[in-house]
Amino acid sequence: MEFATWAYPWDILDEGPAEVEARLRGIGIDEVNLATNYHTVQAFTPHNPERRTLFARASSYFETGPDYGQLEPVPYEGMDGDWVADVADGLTDLTVTSWTVGCHNSRLGMDNPGCTLESAHGDDLVFGLCPSHPEVQRYLTALVSDLASRDGLDRIELETFDYFYGTGFGWHHQKIHARLGPLGEFLLGLCFCPHCRENATAAGVDVGRARTTVAETLDAIVAGDVAYDRSPEAWLTEHSAVAAYVDVREQTLTSLYAELADAAGPTPLGYYVGAPEPGREWMVGADLAALSTHVDYYCLPAYESTTEEVLEAYRTVESLVDDVPLHVGLLPGHPTIHDEATVVDIVRTLESRGVPRLSFYNYGLLPEQSLQWVGTAIDAVNT
Repeated sequence: MEFATWAYPWDILDEGPAEVEARLRGIGIDEVNLATNYHTVQAFTPHNPERRTLFARASSYFETGPDYGQLEPVPYEGMDGDWVADVADGLTDLTVTSWTVGCHNSRLGMDNPGCTLESAHGDDLVFGLCPSHPEVQRYLTALVSDLASRDGLDRIELETFDYFYGTGFGWHHQKIHARLGPLGEFLLGLCFCPHCRENATAAGVDVGRARTTVAETLDAIVAGDVAYDRSPEAWLTEHSAVAAYVDVREQTLTSLYAELADAAGPTPLGYYVGAPEPGREWMVGADLAALSTHVDYYCLPAYESTTEEVLEAYRTVESLVDDVPLHVGLLPGHPTIHDEATVVDIVRTLESRGVPRLSFYNYGLLPEQSLQWVGTAIDAVNT
């Protein structure tokens, strides 16, 4: 089993690449999944020698290339030079992966509302770019190509290169006092932008009927006339126009991933699964069997509190994956895990299942105690 950790560039650079590398190698970590293009964040950094928290709007942490269109990554204002290059150059004994956020970008969404998801009620969901939009597709493809062309990045992992979380929520301080449940949240986030509607119309879908059904059902859930805990899968079987509309999204995303694979070239491509929950990737437009043709592996962030919960999530996704390795992510600290024994047990269990690679979230966010738990767990499977 290989071991990696997600990390932000500021934590590595503030502490010093050589010092971070020595620490990570000392606990058995082989690889850093480095944030290269990321959403808006406030990060609490408990062992950073320079700061305890950092604020950053959606930003890139590298100097971007020239081949973008209307949408282009915005370099982080606090960056001096190219942080990704600095980290990659400084980590001489660790593999570096590009951890890359795609459609979750409120900064670009606010500046380009015509490129974002649009609800059935006509609201621009500016936290999420819509992958049906040609300019968004160009942006995502250029981003992958740009990163694949850089020295020092061994592979690219894609986060939210899809219809973003499968819900209508993604803003930083969202307020909601209506009980929507999984069905209502999905319907709120189902995109009816001009490009999604055009794609569905071309496929023979009654888009007007689908949009009206979605809007009316969402309002009915709020009014209590449709159960908030209604299964989305069961509901779709009763609403054929919406089901057909959802199928077209999956086809659109699969076509996009063929382009992303071409853009990556020989650089391995991974995709984060499990959103909005394991087994419901279809809600973000992802047909895992179809995408298997275009990615080299999937990674499931299984941020659960027990071995049983992690295994349940793993088995659920594994049943949907077609001949593609399934990697796993673990959060060995608050708010999911609060003791070393649980971390050790989960790692041992995943190793016994043949999971090829396990990533820990997140180097700069974890306190010293959690990093010690990671080292103990790795030692437990390596001895």
